Amino acid sequence: MRIYGEAHMNFNRLKSADAEEAIDNLDRAMEAKLESFHSFYDVTKELFDYFEHADTAVLILLRNAIHYRNHLLIKTWNQ
Repeated sequence: MRIYGEAHMNFNRLKSADAEEAIDNLDRAMEAKLESFHSFYDVTKELFDYFEHADTAVLILLRNAIHYRNHLLIKTWNQ
């Protein structure tokens, strides 16, 4: 969460100097947040049914969509 917060706070300042890097920083920070959640999911999926709850299911599906990148559904501002 800290990394995403820092990227978000620095976005406007960095955007004026290097927009591509500012966007990339936000993308990588969001991916890191989703990867952390997915690691937690891997460890605890036997204890909790994540797909019984819409919010946790969406996080897992979003992480997988971004992680595998074999589609055109999710694009960054840089694309």
